[in-house]
Parts: sequence; C-alpha cells; structure tokens
Amino acid sequence: MSNVTQLRNTGGFTRMDNDLYEALIRADLSGRELRVALAIHRFTAGYNCDTARIPAATIANLSGIARENVSRIIGELIRQRVIFRAGGSKAPIGISPSSEWKIDLKNEDKKAQPKATQCVKSDTSLVSFPTHIKDRKDILVPSELVDAERQPEPVEPIIPVRNHAKVEPCPHAAIVDLFHEVLPELPGVALINKTRQQHLQSRWREHAAHRDLGFWREFFESVKSSDFLMGKVQGRNGGKPFRATFDWLICPSNFVKVVEGNYHA
Repeated sequence: MSNVTQLRNTGGFTRMDNDLYEALIRADLSGRELRVALAIHRFTAGYNCDTARIPAATIANLSGIARENVSRIIGELIRQRVIFRAGGSKAPIGISPSSEWKIDLKNEDKKAQPKATQCVKSDTSLVSFPTHIKDRKDILVPSELVDAERQPEPVEPIIPVRNHAKVEPCPHAAIVDLFHEVLPELPGVALINKTRQQHLQSRWREHAAHRDLGFWREFFESVKSSDFLMGKVQGRNGGKPFRATFDWLICPSNFVKVVEGNYHA
C-alpha cells in the first residue's frame, strides 16, 4: 500500500517555501512555539497572503494551546524575530524571513566540555594519582621518602554559589493584547514605545505575582468593573468624566492605586 496521498483527493493543501520549511526543521524552537508559528503560516500562506489579522483565540483553537499562553508565545516569537507585526499590537502578523531569525539558545545546547585531569606517577607505585583541582607546584605523593614532619598545605573549602533565578523578559505585546481584549472601550495602544516598555518591565519585575498574564487579565478586568476608570462617572462640578488610558494604568503610582482599589473620583 502506498503512503503517498494524492493532493487532488484531499480537502486542499498549504504551499510552503522550501527554505522556510527547512528553516523550521532546523529551528531550535519549543514545541508550542513551533505550533504557533505553523498556525500563523496556515492563516497567512494558507490564504495566499503575507500577513493577516489573527486573533489569539483562533490560534488557540487550532493549536490546542490555552489562549493566554498563545499571547505570550506570540510575544516570544516576535522578540526572536520569527514572526512580525505590521504595526501595533492588533496589527496583521506574518512569518519573517529565516535570515532575520534570532532564536534563543536552549539550555541543552550549552554543553560544558569536561576538563582534562592531569595525573602524576609515584616513584614507588604504578598507580597514577590525580592532581588537586588547583595547580600546585609541589605535588605530594605517598612515599616512604616524604618527610614525616612535613604536613600538606591546608586546602580552602569550595563554597558553592547559588545563582539567582532569572526573571523572564516582560511579554509587552501579550499584555497590550490583553488590554485591548478586556478593555476595548478605552483608547487603544498603537505603538509600544520605549517608555511603555520600561514601565511594563518595571511592573513585571517588581513582584512575582505580576509575572503572570493571568494577573494582568484580572488587573484589566478590575479596571473594567470601575465606573470611574471607564469614564461613566461625571467629573466634579459637572466636568468631563475621567477615562483611564493604558499609560495612566501602568504608571507606578496609579498602578498601585488600581491594584489596591485606592482611587476616587
């Protein structure tokens, strides 16, 4: 029985450039990153276009990955230049040329080469003894000729140093996507400029609880539940109602007020 499927008898097929196909095979992407990249290719090249507006929920349904994880993975793929957005956080998305990819090295590829151990041969024994980890001029060899009064030099204990856990980079685009999804009534974010990146990075790093997209969804949902922040409360003395913006929400002092519910009209 032949394993070759005749394309004419299928429900259709998606063409893929050979260079891109081979680049994806070689790419050191995680399983989820590869699935999201293939899903984006399906909705772009599969419809004979370079870019397309693809909701994260659509990719989640196709890939079987949770929607909040899809947003984070999209941000990681953009950072690694595997995919790109033609504009802001809700702009069309597409696959970048493989020559522009900057994929992170995975831990398993950083293989440390074992250092060669030097050995010395005793004058009174055929057994080789490994030298100390530190280079020493005087090598002590068990022998009857060694002066009994001569004591070996004390060796300083090796104290292991614990590496501090590294904080994952802030998924700026994924957070902005959540803002647009939960708060479409507020002014949108067209550009993630340097100032916004710095503010988001600071909020992301200042507490472990903030390093979760679930926290940011709850944060934006708390904003949505506030009539004052949503501009539904008339200002003082009949003035114009206040309506929060993305920049206002991620400002340090305002961010704390929203988290603690300590804001007033």
